[in-house]
Formats: sequence, C-alpha cells, structure tokens
Amino acid sequence: MSQEPQPFQFGPDDLDADYRAGTPVWDANKPHTELIRVFEEYRLRPETVLEVGCGTGADAVWLARRRYEVTAVDSSAIAIERARLRAEQQDAVLRFVLEDAFVFAQSAGQFDFVYDAGLYHSAREKKLEKYLDMLWRVTRPGSYYLCLAAAPSEPIENGPPQVSDDEIRNELGRLFEFVHLRPIRLETSNPSQNHPAWSCFMRRPLVGV
Repeated sequence: MSQEPQPFQFGPDDLDADYRAGTPVWDANKPHTELIRVFEEYRLRPETVLEVGCGTGADAVWLARRRYEVTAVDSSAIAIERARLRAEQQDAVLRFVLEDAFVFAQSAGQFDFVYDAGLYHSAREKKLEKYLDMLWRVTRPGSYYLCLAAAPSEPIENGPPQVSDDEIRNELGRLFEFVHLRPIRLETSNPSQNHPAWSCFMRRPLVGV
C-alpha cells in the first residue's frame, strides 16, 4: 500500500525519519520541469554537475542520463539509498555522496554547473554565510548555478520558507550575475502542494570581464 506524502518539515528534524515515513512532499520524485527547461532553453553542455540536497535522485539521474559527469549530495542515508536504486534501475552512472553539503564543499573541488532545488530557502535564515561559502568553493569563474526557491505567497500550512526577489538579489547576487530570475511553480511529491517559487539562474562572473 502506498503511503501519503508527508508535510514539509524543516530545521533540525531527522531527515531519515521523514523518508522512513514515506516520500517527503519536498522531494518531487521526478525531474523538475524547470531544470529540463533551463537546459533546453540555454543549450547547456556542462562537463561536471553538482546537485546539493539531491533527495531520492530524480534530477541527478536525469542529468546523468544525458552523459554529464554528475555528483549528487544529500545528508539522508535513506534518500541516498533510494537514489542509488533509481540510478541502477535507469542505467545511469553518477556519484552519490552521503554527507552534509557544507562539509562536502570543503574538499569537493569546482563544478561547471551547480543545482539546488530547496536547500537555499531552507538554510538561508540561519546558515546564509555557510551557504555562500559553499557556493564559492564549488564554483569557478564561468560556472552556472540554478536555484529553485519558494516565493512569497499565501501562507501554506507546513510550507517551505519563502524568499523574496530582493532577498535573492541581495544574497546570491554577492557571488553571481543574473541570467534570469523568473516565477515558476515548485513541484512536490503531492501536486496539490505545488507552490509559487523562483527560478534563479546565475553565472559566476569571468575574471576581468
């Protein structure tokens, strides 16, 4: 019997407990439409890709099946186990890492494309400087960064933290130049809880340009 998607829960909660209870609503359990749209719209061809907070791996597997060199990080052992199973079932070759993304970034190296669907809006209130330090470490001049983050809307019970366009510009704009900042619907495992969000697509400036 399938289990009902769980409500949003953020903060110090045990992520493994959330995954044991079913599919957390923040894990869309399929590739995000906006990720696919950005790759097609801008004809991106990165050699190396990093996803922070990959959950059960739907986006990471989609990227890997397009022959990019993908590294996907999450701090939930259950999520990573499910992600590895998904990759095996879909014949996708990629690297999954069970670790806190902030710790991973200390020695991970740099990537051509960094993707985040939900970590920024969850971490920014208490860990903004750590988040920005992470992005600085895993990107290089010319690297692209795509962030999907919840936008202000009517209050949503147990919904994700919301961030305004001005906050995004003031925070992420410290490191990157904007390619676009546009409204989307952030997909979840429960379509009735899809909610307004931002697609924030940015590029780290080239040195001397």
